[in-house]
Amino acid sequence: MSEKVTIKDIAKRTGTSITSVHRALHGTKGISEELRKKILLEVEKSNYRMDEAASMLRREKFHIVVLLPKNEADERFYYSGLWDGIYRGASEIEKNKVTITYVEAVGGIGYISDALEKLFDETDENLHGLVTLCDDEASLNWVTRFIRRGTKVALIDRGTILQGICCCIKTSSIDMGRLAVNMMHFLMKKDEGVLVLVNGPNQRVSYQEYFQGVKEKMRELNMKQELVNFNGYEAESGKKQLINLLNSRDIKGIITSNARATYWVCEFFDNRTEFELPPIVGTDVFQELQPFFESGILKASIYQSHREHGEKAMKDLYECLINPRMNYEKQTLGTLSLVVKENYKYFL
Repeated sequence: MSEKVTIKDIAKRTGTSITSVHRALHGTKGISEELRKKILLEVEKSNYRMDEAASMLRREKFHIVVLLPKNEADERFYYSGLWDGIYRGASEIEKNKVTITYVEAVGGIGYISDALEKLFDETDENLHGLVTLCDDEASLNWVTRFIRRGTKVALIDRGTILQGICCCIKTSSIDMGRLAVNMMHFLMKKDEGVLVLVNGPNQRVSYQEYFQGVKEKMRELNMKQELVNFNGYEAESGKKQLINLLNSRDIKGIITSNARATYWVCEFFDNRTEFELPPIVGTDVFQELQPFFESGILKASIYQSHREHGEKAMKDLYECLINPRMNYEKQTLGTLSLVVKENYKYFL
């Protein structure tokens, strides 16, 4: 195990005082820019990390807010796993000098921008860190305002790289669409008929990208099926659209781009016998899908590592707070896994 590097070691190696090292780390005045760069370079080379004892020098507690959709109703299929990861990450950093507030946005991701606006109005520059998601223009505008005010922001699950952001941890929706088509190409017996994509609201960037990935991979594989894409985020309206398609078109396969749609499409075919069951490839893995994997209704589903993302977002944000002058990897792409009957139990 390598010996722990201290501020005293950094000062000795750079020929400066301990006070100068503190000033370089915290970005305070009193040293030249040339000296600051010299110290920070040595900090990076020696892999120095401020621990909780050193962070006491700030004479304050970090305040972090986690703002995500509430784990309720159909949102529970996806967000229960994400919140689980958040709590895991929080348990690691709560022993340090940090206070964490959990804000559950009621109504789902479509109301995140409203919740961000409310949080912005109720807080000030004493909000040091924010973990949230950003999948539309309104949310993007509020996240940008938090960053400008000085809040360190970690985007999780969905988001984009913004100037001044701490980190963005996400999976590629384009790659998810491509992976789903790759599996469907293997499952579909004939190169004819209709492939249905049960998608989400078009104003959401992630669903635009998922659709893009599906189209790209179909062209790449020279698939001849007609692609029908519709918004099936809400189960009742989605079922009506699916019934119309099943009654009027030759459906050869169904891809679902989100947890909610994956559940209701599987449940639909579990309860209806008048329609021939096409192969279904879903997105996300959660406990309620177990009977559909076992019965063969759900042939495969894509796990996008959302539990791991929640845990990593908390830890990365804390690192940004205690080492504000360090350079961090701004974007981390999550791992995608193709889950089938034989291995789904390892992802629950």
